[in-house]
Amino acid sequence: MTDARQWAALAREWLAVTSPNAARAMQARELEARRSRHDAAPEGGWRWKRADHEADEDLEHAEWATEPEVAAGPSPEEIEAAKEALRRETSLARARARARSEREGRSGDHA
Repeated sequence: MTDARQWAALAREWLAVTSPNAARAMQARELEARRSRHDAAPEGGWRWKRADHEADEDLEHAEWATEPEVAAGPSPEEIEAAKEALRRETSLARARARARSEREGRSGDHA
């Protein structure tokens, strides 16, 4: 039985990597199956409780495997520094273009 669980866990991980949408659908089906088992279980059914506990553990792992990784983005300070650098570069490019057009205008007047 352990091998079957290991294979199922491996299949979930593979599915999460290759197709996140299919992994979410499979997770939803497993959750619904667990709920229906729980609803159908007689009160005090220790086997169902144990199975539900194991299913909960598997679902926690499946949820972790399908969660998108949080990408580390730039900090607000880095964003502000990048904006400032862009403003400087834009100003410099405009100044160069203005100087170039003035030079061309002067050389056109003397020719």
